[in-house]
Amino acid sequence: MYPSLQQNLKVSQQLRMTPQLQQAVKLLQYNRAELSEFISKELEENPTLERDEDRPEEVSLDEANYEGALQEKSPISETSKERSEATENQPEIDWNRVDLNDRVLRPAAPKGQDDLPGYDQTLTREETLSEHLVWQLRMQPLDPSAFALGVEIIGNLDERGYFAEGYEGWTSFVATEGIDENQAEIVRQGIMLMDPIGAGARDLQECLLLQLKLSSQEDSLAWRLVTNHLADLGSLDLRKLARSARVTVEELEEAKQAISMLEPCPGRPFTTSETERNPFITPDVCILKQGGEWVVQLNEDGMPRLRVSQYYQRAYRSGGLVGDEKSYVIERLRRAEWVTKSILQRQQTIRKVVSSLLRFQRDFFERGPAHLKPLVLKDVAEDIGMHESTVSRVTSNKYAETPQGLYELKYFFSARIQSLGGREDVSAEAVRQRIGSIVTGEDCTKPFSDSDLVRLLRAEGIDIARRTVAKYREQLRIPAAGKRRVRR
Repeated sequence: MYPSLQQNLKVSQQLRMTPQLQQAVKLLQYNRAELSEFISKELEENPTLERDEDRPEEVSLDEANYEGALQEKSPISETSKERSEATENQPEIDWNRVDLNDRVLRPAAPKGQDDLPGYDQTLTREETLSEHLVWQLRMQPLDPSAFALGVEIIGNLDERGYFAEGYEGWTSFVATEGIDENQAEIVRQGIMLMDPIGAGARDLQECLLLQLKLSSQEDSLAWRLVTNHLADLGSLDLRKLARSARVTVEELEEAKQAISMLEPCPGRPFTTSETERNPFITPDVCILKQGGEWVVQLNEDGMPRLRVSQYYQRAYRSGGLVGDEKSYVIERLRRAEWVTKSILQRQQTIRKVVSSLLRFQRDFFERGPAHLKPLVLKDVAEDIGMHESTVSRVTSNKYAETPQGLYELKYFFSARIQSLGGREDVSAEAVRQRIGSIVTGEDCTKPFSDSDLVRLLRAEGIDIARRTVAKYREQLRIPAAGKRRVRR
């Protein structure tokens, strides 16, 4: 199934992801609503963490404030023996170097009875689609290059489990990474056969056909419908669809029932979209113009400010605490300190990522969606010196309020469509917008076919296939030319 299979024996020191880092990674992924819920829970469970009622609500931390806050001295004395023993092996989280797809960060050591993990380290946690796939990838007899390629492919899957931006995204990925397309395709096909089946597919059709193939239905009516009539399966006119497929309505209904049993979104068990969890979306950041300059503002409306309790700090430093009481206060103070600093670090990381998006996509904010430029995770990661997986988590399930409307941060990443005649390449989203504009201005008695749209786009220097035009048209919910024609 995979290329260049071989056995490798390697002795190395690995860094393991501690429970504290796991929580920090999760914190980074939280959107505004989830962060608010996390803070409320921490305030309820930790008496040493409290709301900072003295700080004005309108105050917003800028870049310098963030750095200063992160470097503040711990509320527990740095000379404390207890603090030294507990923290000497727990480094500060540096998002500039952390690959969140790796299980990295604390040196592994042989485990004796005293070295076994604590109870909190053995608790189960929600596993992401990427983690689930990478874990299975590690079980395959892959050489290092094939494994690295597999991890890269998995890192480009969206929350549904599809390869981001479909066929165009795949072509752009292969070209950008400079890898052998045949080898990449073999690895991708292998990932599609993992659990969940179909993860890594480039579109819905490929995902459904794979599931039908694995259930030996390649000669079935369901296979024919998915291959030739996928766009029409939602039609209420079953008789018309049955005539087109040359089957009876009863046979059609039976085949549709078989198709309905397939999973259209392989990543569904691992995530629920923000719109499904909360139909009333609140932006995490605002991108706006002030005094002629574009600025990024984190949405902190209604978000409680936090501080470590001065009362408990004084109680600890007084030396009056002993035994279990002292241990409890120390542990709670450290947790409160970690929460406050981690939230500040999270906000700083989001600000960096969104500021980079603003630099790359300034034309979008100035002029609208038709001017969205090609952009991939790697571009932003290199711009701000962070790993791609960090950027991916920051932009997942978070929204930005802009002069152009409310957009998910991942919207600003778009595949590259090549242009003709040495012109600047354009984004897939810009091409979608252009197709919509062309159709809006067409003569409704002579609507443009997909071939006509290809011809018009190529005349504008956009190199695109008819199949791609058809897919973009369907994504815009624009019917085929025959259904758009108005007879006079």
